[in-house]
Amino acid sequence: MGVITHGGSNLFSTPASDLAHPAPKRVLWKWSVAATALILVFLMWQCGSALVQGRKLADAAVRHFHQQLNAGDYEGIYRDADQGFGRGQDHEESIRLLEAVHRKLGLAGPETRLNIRVETNPGGTFLTTQYSTTFAAGTATEMFTWVKSGGTLKLNGYHIQSNALILN
Repeated sequence: MGVITHGGSNLFSTPASDLAHPAPKRVLWKWSVAATALILVFLMWQCGSALVQGRKLADAAVRHFHQQLNAGDYEGIYRDADQGFGRGQDHEESIRLLEAVHRKLGLAGPETRLNIRVETNPGGTFLTTQYSTTFAAGTATEMFTWVKSGGTLKLNGYHIQSNALILN
């Protein structure tokens, strides 16, 4: 049986240059997908562990805030807070707010975390937490904004909503 040739080359044979360099595109594609998947898993793990750590830090910081509030240590709350705390109001107004909360609601009791949000931007890492807190005179929804400083949280903002504040 004869071999069909065209221009001196065999039509059924593969050139030697194609056999020496198989197409690596498929292998490169698989490595790209695997590397992307590993990076995504790592980032998800980092976010998850940061959220768990943020919850622990926020819960401890809220308990400490309530201890200081119950003890009437408003100056301590202000002193321990971030420089951004009370922005838009002076020192005396911040102290009067804390005194009014304590006077009208009484001692802070158990709190339940409702949600937490973590945001990182050029200004730092901020945790916004919302708690339902039982006070002696009623319940309140408290929203704390914390700024992460080293391994601790510093109070950056405090908002409270309670019918007992209005009615008492």
